[in-house]
Amino acid sequence: MYPRIFPAVSLRVFWFSTLLAAMLLISPFAPESRGQARQQPGKTQEDPARITDELREDTPSDFLRVTFVSAGTSVTSLARPGALRAFATATAFYLPPLPLKEFPLYSGLVNDDTKTLVALRCRPAHPEAVDAVLATWPNLFHAIDRDLHRDPAECSAAAASTTPDPALQAFCFAHAYSDPTGSIVPHTLAATFDYAAQAFDPEHKPLADWLHTQYGAFPAFSGLGFSVKDSYFLDTQPMNAAQLLVKSVSPEYVLKNVSLKEAGCSCISVAPYPGRADDRLDPEFISKAGGDGECKAVKSLRSAH
Repeated sequence: MYPRIFPAVSLRVFWFSTLLAAMLLISPFAPESRGQARQQPGKTQEDPARITDELREDTPSDFLRVTFVSAGTSVTSLARPGALRAFATATAFYLPPLPLKEFPLYSGLVNDDTKTLVALRCRPAHPEAVDAVLATWPNLFHAIDRDLHRDPAECSAAAASTTPDPALQAFCFAHAYSDPTGSIVPHTLAATFDYAAQAFDPEHKPLADWLHTQYGAFPAFSGLGFSVKDSYFLDTQPMNAAQLLVKSVSPEYVLKNVSLKEAGCSCISVAPYPGRADDRLDPEFISKAGGDGECKAVKSLRSAH
């Protein structure tokens, strides 16, 4: 364990684990299929419950990622250079496509009409290259352990240091995590989420900053395996448990930050234009119009209609 910095489980975030227990009773629907099953021309109708089950039990091989960058920014990898991981969602949840102004909200982001849209559809030929895992806290801890691969013996010195190396601190934090089985769901979940929440305590700011820069994990990261819709505004518009539960809709995954080519990505970049926010972000259009392993500029998303 890492006793000096990370004490034993308490009830401090027990309410949140209870929220997660309730989560198990809900089968979320693809955002585009409210009130109706998904149907594509020439394809068999798919049930949203089956889609959700498959996407959570078996890691998909088809991902979407959207970001907004300043004009002239070159995007050559899934996340910014130097980061270890990137978040992405499952393409199956966004067919039929949503308008651009709605899509980012489901990933806890927000549309930015002033910046260049970069949209990726990634289908890695070699899944091990991206090591994609459902974005739960247990999976994230195991990914940090694998990615950093430090000597656990270093953790004793880190625990005694007043200024530990953030990367080593993150490794020790992840390596010390345990996930025992239990028969009472709230208790079992409380152990993980109380432990994870400590990373965002004010006294552990270097660790929180490391999770942000290297993994893109903010305090809005739930660790449910679902992103929280509208969580971009949590700093100014906090949510209660009921709201967080209702807004946990879209599955999310963490992938290694490899090159677009290694991740099998088609990529488009779309500069601002009037009405862009109302145009649909079509994964099929990204595949057809995007560059193979590089970003290709397109004038608008309207040609996807």
